[in-house]
Amino acid sequence: MGSREGTMNVALGHFDFGPLIYGVIMFLGILVMWWKLTRGHWLSLVIDIAVFALVFKLHGGTMAGGFAAMVAALLAGMLLPLMLRR
Repeated sequence: MGSREGTMNVALGHFDFGPLIYGVIMFLGILVMWWKLTRGHWLSLVIDIAVFALVFKLHGGTMAGGFAAMVAALLAGMLLPLMLRR
């Protein structure tokens, strides 16, 4: 019984937070778009959707591209309507 063969080391010492962060950003993006849709912020909603679609397509539809698209859409949806109102 002194042999450690066949035992599984559960304490790996490494955890990938990428999918967790990806999920949080995705949830925030959906929440923000839902908020804009229910409150009639149409310009900002269209900007969010357009920027997301453009960036996602440019990055080839990968997970990294989706993450970049969500972040870009959140930033564009917050900043571009403010710049257009001036």
